[in-house]
Amino acid sequence: MDKIILNREKGAPPLYYQIETIMKEQIETNTFSYGELFLSEKQLQEMFQVSRITIRQAMNAMVQAGYLECSRGIGTTVVFHKINETINQVKSFSEEMEQHGIAMKTTYCKITLEGLNKQAAIELMASESDQAYQLVRVRSADNVPMVYSITWLRKELNLPLDQNRYLTSLYGLLTKEYGIQIMKGQDTFEAMLANQNISDSLGIPLNAPVFKRSRKTMDQNNRVIEYTICYYPGDKYKYTVDL
Repeated sequence: MDKIILNREKGAPPLYYQIETIMKEQIETNTFSYGELFLSEKQLQEMFQVSRITIRQAMNAMVQAGYLECSRGIGTTVVFHKINETINQVKSFSEEMEQHGIAMKTTYCKITLEGLNKQAAIELMASESDQAYQLVRVRSADNVPMVYSITWLRKELNLPLDQNRYLTSLYGLLTKEYGIQIMKGQDTFEAMLANQNISDSLGIPLNAPVFKRSRKTMDQNNRVIEYTICYYPGDKYKYTVDL
């Protein structure tokens, strides 16, 4: 493979970090695809003209970041899989992941009755003095957190306060047991940096980039049912909008 020239000037980033950055970009742009065997240490040494220690530092960082996986007897495999979600209809997160062949597991779940904050009250067309169900969840794939969500649901839905009922699809529960069909919604996307709560919930560094998706949905009677804020790791998602 072609040699890549690194910046070795005084004050330049460490060599292992430069290598890590270059190889992450190549994986993200599918030069190396999900499930493919990655380059050997010897190949990387020849490519970057650095020591084996430097290559191992870069590869260890990429393993910790979820880009590579090392298996004895197999080698190093690319495990980074950036999800490209096409937005053209209202789907639950479970449905989105199922379409990508990704099995999700709820690794944290808590539902309580809480007083509404200002924004949730506005979105649910309620008063801040009202109560609503607050459902907080972390959904993971292969034990890697993929989304941290806070959902507000109207109190008059009379939902159970049993967290075990919310370990799978919320929309599925609402449809099957309450006859509520989510017919339309409105999503708003923002880029932001992870605060301490988001960092802890998603297992990502403080101030790491995240997607914030705010969603309001309506049922078959045009009644506002939920207001949800989801936080996604910025290195695992991209969105395509059909116009």
